[in-house]
Amino acid sequence: MNKPVTPPKPHVLVEAQPFIPYVREEDFSPKLKPVVEPYKKRMGFLPNALKLYAYRPEIAETLWKLNSNVMRDPSSTLDQMLKRKLAVVACATNGCAYCTAHSCSMLKKPRDADFEGWGVSEEELQALITGDIEPKDEFERVCFDYVRTASTDPTTVPDELLQRLKKHLTPAQIVELSCVVGFWKFYNTVHDSLHIPVESQLLQDTGYVNL
Repeated sequence: MNKPVTPPKPHVLVEAQPFIPYVREEDFSPKLKPVVEPYKKRMGFLPNALKLYAYRPEIAETLWKLNSNVMRDPSSTLDQMLKRKLAVVACATNGCAYCTAHSCSMLKKPRDADFEGWGVSEEELQALITGDIEPKDEFERVCFDYVRTASTDPTTVPDELLQRLKKHLTPAQIVELSCVVGFWKFYNTVHDSLHIPVESQLLQDTGYVNL
């Protein structure tokens, strides 16, 4: 009589430890509370990166406000969902698994959740990262082209691409778009160079960076 086959145990993804300890939330500088509380509500948890930035509250406060100003300020001239998609493109182009996982997770979350979510399908996410996404118009197309090119090497942005930007975007939109690229290049550099561990609930999303 054949012995029953035992199914393999599922692979458990384990969150790594940081090379320096995190700052406990209860030890955060009081000046960070007005900034960190909205961040937590939007994300649904306290990201590991914030627990390292907290060592330098003066820098953290400025960075988190800059994040909001670039990505979701009421004065924005670019659509917020488009900027979230462009963030995925920038982070993946920069090769940052930490930020790519965060950006993809946020886009995949349902719109009706208690935290920020956009209801983007798995197929669309993969197309965003591989460059196979079909923009809805020339406005979006030039935004995607610029973000990929400028994130890869800002010195190689051709005049032809700048002229397309000028044709389809206002000066304010062009500057805002370039700040999206620059902001994520900064975040990606810090997070990658410190090897900040991806949170356990987001580890399944790190594969996007290798597509």
